This record gives sequence, structure tokens and C-alpha cells, in this order.
Amino acid sequence: MPKRDAAYMRAQREMIARAALQVLLEKGVYDTSLRDICKAAGVSMGAIYTHFATKEEIVVAACELDHREHKSAPLPETWDDYIASLVGLIPYEWSEREQKRFRLSLQFAAEVSVMERNPEGLSTVYLLYRERLASCLRHLAEKGFITLPFGLENTTEMHMQIIAGAGYQVACDRDLPREKVVNDLTTALGVTAGLVAQPAKPDNEASEPALP
Repeated sequence: MPKRDAAYMRAQREMIARAALQVLLEKGVYDTSLRDICKAAGVSMGAIYTHFATKEEIVVAACELDHREHKSAPLPETWDDYIASLVGLIPYEWSEREQKRFRLSLQFAAEVSVMERNPEGLSTVYLLYRERLASCLRHLAEKGFITLPFGLENTTEMHMQIIAGAGYQVACDRDLPREKVVNDLTTALGVTAGLVAQPAKPDNEASEPALP
């Protein structure tokens, strides 16, 4: 039997979380049982409880793993890149996996909304998301695309709320036209970030659509 040092325990916890993420994406929060996770991870119920006290803690660990992988992606090099990455979070024309990730986040948000406090580790997930957005905004400010008139921290919080609100609105009203949602989202993000107007191109050069 492997020696249960700290590295081994971390590896086991991550293995369970990774297996849980696949099950949760496939079945959703409500239809996933601890036995489903045990089967996917190839561990006993006792092993599950060695690392996690509740099913909610496993969901959080799975989401944290997912966010850490996204955090390692390259930073956007232009404002358009940043907008594209955030528009990609809105549930239009998503792949099946993206649809399941969004369903998982909504289902778990519903569970958390009736709890008295965050499950263990959930604040870390939100912190990872904040850090990713802040890194993107800081990078774009250093490159001169934005001025951050409200400061980095406040702008990061505003963008989190704008994106979450747009995603929830679209998820609840499938008749909303994509173009309007994207334009409104782009405008709100640009205004709050202090987007610097880009110089007009000469008429004889091909031009890209101007940001609102």
C-alpha cells in the first residue's frame, strides 16, 4: 500500500475530483450520487470520506479543478480577445460540454442559495475566477487598451457581475437575440473598463467593425 504522505493524499483528492467532474458534467448535480463518483474514481465510500465530508465539497473540488485549468490559459493580447473570451461564456451555440458546464454551475448555484454559508472551498473557486479576470484587465491596461477608471479591483467585480447577469438572462430566456446581448455586454464591459477609442483606419484599408 502506498505511503500516505501529503503528496499522495493530494493526488488522491485530485483524482477523485477529476472523476467527479466527468460524472457531474454527464448527469448534473441532482442525479449524481456518491456511489456514482466512487465508481468513476475506482475508490470505496470510505476513501471518499477520507478526503471530503460532503457531496457539496466534492462538487467544489471538481469546479476548482476546472477553474485552475482555465486560469492557466494565455492572457488576451487585445481588447477584442478579452471580449471574445467573455462572450464565449454566454450560452449561445455552445458545444455539448460547454452546455453541461453551464448546467452544472446553475444547479450548484441553486443548491448554495439555500445554504447558510459557502461549502468548504467555494470561496477559493471564486478567488481563482477573480484572479483570472484581474490578470486579464491588468495586462490590457498595461498595453494601453483600457484605463480602469474605477480601479482594478472594482472593475473586476463589475465584470464578474455583468457576465454572470448576462449568462443567467440568456439561460432563462432563449428568445433573446444573440446580437443584442453581445452588443450590450460589449458596451457595458468597455464603459466600465475605460476602453480607449481606437484610431480610425484610412478609407482605403479594410476595417473591422467598431466596438460600441
